[in-house]
Amino acid sequence: GFSLSSYKAVFRNINIWNGYRNTIIVVTLGLTVNMALTIVGGYVLSCRKLMLRRPLALFTMFTMYFNGGIVPMYLMVKSYGILDTVWALVLPVAVNTFNMIIMRSAFEGVPESLEEAARIDGASQLKILISIMIPVVMPTIAVLVLYYGVSHWNSWFNALIYMRTRSKYPLQLILREMIIQ
Repeated sequence: GFSLSSYKAVFRNINIWNGYRNTIIVVTLGLTVNMALTIVGGYVLSCRKLMLRRPLALFTMFTMYFNGGIVPMYLMVKSYGILDTVWALVLPVAVNTFNMIIMRSAFEGVPESLEEAARIDGASQLKILISIMIPVVMPTIAVLVLYYGVSHWNSWFNALIYMRTRSKYPLQLILREMIIQ
């Protein structure tokens, strides 16, 4: 028959609630860092008059195809002193190069005349970004928020590597432990 006793047993476990709290913190903090860096990076790469635009774009794309690997990433996190903190789950994945290229493409799709009109009115680069560019590319931002949010919500491997204290585990690591047991 129909029973909710399994759910009652799971939700009595205090680790589930700690996992939810930790995951929500990681998703919120991660989204904030991800979107800030992706928007700024995409805007800089989309600036048509940037002197080293092409080499900077190529260098950025190079990082999408080649990374250092797990061991160097662990050593970097350890050397920065963020091992077993929420920052260990946020900073190593602060920018996804593919998402930044998507943002750059969205910014490049905005008519140049909008930026020129703002410059004529005396707007700074930051004012142009905040007042004109971000509202125009808001659909792209919404999609990237979903991409980053789902990525942080489902991430368990980084927590497995970087987190040692059980009370700091995100929900996915708690659920993984429950399944293994």
